[in-house]
Amino acid sequence: MHFHTGQYSLTESVNVTIARVVHISGFENQTYTIRIKEKHNEIRVQEISNQTAFEILFEWLKPCTVYNISVDGCKPNGSETFISSGKFYPGRIFLHELEHIKLDSDGTYFTVTSNKPDFKSDIEVTHPFHNSLDIICENKGTKIVWNGEKGTFMAEITYNGETISKNRTKCSFTFPDLYYLTTYDVKVFESLLILICKYVPFLDNDKAVIGFLAFLIIVTSVALLFVLFKIYLLKRKRSVSQVEPIYADGLVEAYKSKIADEARLFMDEFQSIPRIFSNYTIKEAKKPENQFKNRYVDILPCKYHSSFHKEISLPTIPCGYQEPKKYIAAQGPKDETIGDFWRMVWEQKSSIIVMVTRCEEGNKIKCAQYWPSLDRETEIFEDFVVKIRSEEHCPDYIIRHLILTNKREKASEREVTHIQFISWPDHGVPGDPCLLLKLRRRVNSFKNFFSGPVVVHCSAGVGRTGTYIGIDAMIESVEAEGRVDIYGFVAKQRRQRCLMVQVEAQYILIHTALIEHNQFGETEVSLSEFHSVLNTLRQKDGSDPSLLEMEFLKLPKFKKWRTFNTGSIEDNKKKNRDSAVIPYDFNRVLFRLDIEGNQTSDPEDEDEYSSDEEEESNEYINASFINGYWCSKSLIAAQGPLPNTTEEFLLMLDQQQTKTLVMLTDCQEDGKDYCCQYWGDEKKTFGDMEIEVKKTETFPTYVRRRLEIQSSKVTRKEILEVDQYQFLKWKGRELPENAQELIEMTRIIRENGNYDNSKMNRNVPIVVHCNNGSSRTGIFCALWNLLDSAYTEKLVDVFQEVKNLRKERQGMVETIEQYQFLYSALEAAFPVQNGAVKTTPAKDSAQVISETTALLTEPNSTSGADQKEAEEFPVSSI
Repeated sequence: MHFHTGQYSLTESVNVTIARVVHISGFENQTYTIRIKEKHNEIRVQEISNQTAFEILFEWLKPCTVYNISVDGCKPNGSETFISSGKFYPGRIFLHELEHIKLDSDGTYFTVTSNKPDFKSDIEVTHPFHNSLDIICENKGTKIVWNGEKGTFMAEITYNGETISKNRTKCSFTFPDLYYLTTYDVKVFESLLILICKYVPFLDNDKAVIGFLAFLIIVTSVALLFVLFKIYLLKRKRSVSQVEPIYADGLVEAYKSKIADEARLFMDEFQSIPRIFSNYTIKEAKKPENQFKNRYVDILPCKYHSSFHKEISLPTIPCGYQEPKKYIAAQGPKDETIGDFWRMVWEQKSSIIVMVTRCEEGNKIKCAQYWPSLDRETEIFEDFVVKIRSEEHCPDYIIRHLILTNKREKASEREVTHIQFISWPDHGVPGDPCLLLKLRRRVNSFKNFFSGPVVVHCSAGVGRTGTYIGIDAMIESVEAEGRVDIYGFVAKQRRQRCLMVQVEAQYILIHTALIEHNQFGETEVSLSEFHSVLNTLRQKDGSDPSLLEMEFLKLPKFKKWRTFNTGSIEDNKKKNRDSAVIPYDFNRVLFRLDIEGNQTSDPEDEDEYSSDEEEESNEYINASFINGYWCSKSLIAAQGPLPNTTEEFLLMLDQQQTKTLVMLTDCQEDGKDYCCQYWGDEKKTFGDMEIEVKKTETFPTYVRRRLEIQSSKVTRKEILEVDQYQFLKWKGRELPENAQELIEMTRIIRENGNYDNSKMNRNVPIVVHCNNGSSRTGIFCALWNLLDSAYTEKLVDVFQEVKNLRKERQGMVETIEQYQFLYSALEAAFPVQNGAVKTTPAKDSAQVISETTALLTEPNSTSGADQKEAEEFPVSSI
């Protein structure tokens, strides 16, 4: 946005005259000659005799002008004659606020003033929104002082010969809905259209000529700069308006060039798209009978694109990439318009509704709930009966299967699939464009040849709605033509509905989603097709790499993607087992040594803690938060504790209120120290932390221990109970002997921790550790999330899961063998039986070999020595 602030000076074109009343008190039997001069010219002479008090009205005086007034006839003995001048305000009554001026025959000066205000600071012009100007006189706490009765203000903005003006009692103006890449001249006037000015005294000596020449030079320079600036703007506007389509192989380079310099090119490009095209009328939406149906008064559909039911003035039918009337863009229904909304769905034969908002966000109602809950099952909205058949909850969206019936057509009913995306943040855009690509795949999976337009809505029906439609259409374009015209398509959307793709961040999101799709394609696989797809991926043609190997090579390495300054400090280097695996600063696990007692982890407060207290907390542990399938920070990847970090490791478990601990190594393997043994047969103490084994169960492939952890600083006995699962079949190998054995342990962890059915337990992080917290830990975390996805959605995406893990911690799934193992593990978890994919059954509980309790005496319990031997020489799996 570019603007110019008006200069405040009195110009010659202003010719407003005012009057001045002068009261004189003198002596009896005295004759006075009253003279008033403007500059050196006498403009009035008046004689007064034999009056002790009188008044003279001087008319046609000019504002902001110095006048000399003198009186001939004063007594020579120095007696005083007083003049009192009443202030006069243009267009208003006389106000006799008298000022007594000692006057002798030499005369005195006074300045005629108008009711213009005095300013002690310049007028402030700001642009709080991309397309509006705010003009405020009272800035920085300075108040306006009027030279008399309070008047009014008028502000003008001028562009291309056109002028917009507004009158206000306060010097505060807002000019909305302005054009982008346009220069506006700003002027502010007081009530009689006198430019607000600072008085400049008249100069009649040589310095005046010099000053005038200097002023002329300055004005000429400013004018020249202004002309050059206008030429620059014109060139830039011309270049922006000629935004060329982007070829698929140039998407990344185009994005890098536009995002540089604080996304300056993105901003210029986006702001050059008109917000509103006035080719079509919006009279229908402004009719009194329709105004209450509009959620926002400034977002209205034009008549040309809102041509269905005459009582519905809310939606618009935008075109797709090559398919006319592919979508219906609508605002979120209000309580008063739910009936109209379902009537539109019925008349347009829409079978899919995409809702890109929650009903309530940030304590604000975004959309009425226009479908029945599972408890009520059925709702009636005017002529339409809506039933809910099922509801599927996924982390980022909810799928509802609805039955729609028109009471006037009782013989027919229709199925409508309602997909609600719930991961769009209150402010901004989703951080990962893959979420919207995944939503698009879900929507397309329900489409068929007989489906009507897809109804897409958010709250206003422009920002998020336009973004989703833009991503869908541009993916079709890049697949069909190998190029995209995002700029042109957004402009096309706005011709059909104003403000589509409402903010710059949404415009950029369309680009990043296309880059993601173009670079990596669709790697998600349904379980029903998993085995056939995997066979295809494994096939090799001679020495050429297989499709699976090529997929792995596409994975970004994310080297130095984020900073890891804390772990690189000299004092903390000794706390790292592997110098190549240091946690990133943005998601490292923080803890405090000075906190007493258990601190329940609250994921919503964690970001605040991280940002506000990170600098205060110098405590460091090599551990990173890992996002889970259901929620963020549901896993912690940690290295095996060192002797000098065991206390911090136990303190981390305590403050995070961890319930499950997964250990994927032995304490020593091949003569190397992989983990300090932080538990024992007896209670052990590490600094202020105490740990005790209360129960041990040994199985063929893993050992489960019940640990009790507490801090000696706690005044009241608060004990944390943790179930530790130590996997026994990974020793001395890059990969487990049998993937099914690792899957079986994850199944036991889910059941014992109730992670599948309890939202509360999902928010408590599971701590997973190996030697460096990445090599084996990365495989376990990936497998845990992939199994969650398979159980919930019957879908898996190994590529995206590994890509996300690499962004969260260094060294995660680094080799092709580890990558192939994840596919093999899923193959084992969901084998094909009689042509259908099945889940592997749970192993028989007879696998239990021994069960020990450290302090409690139970039947068949083993001694400490027997237990130690069992852990060192585990029984092979059956």
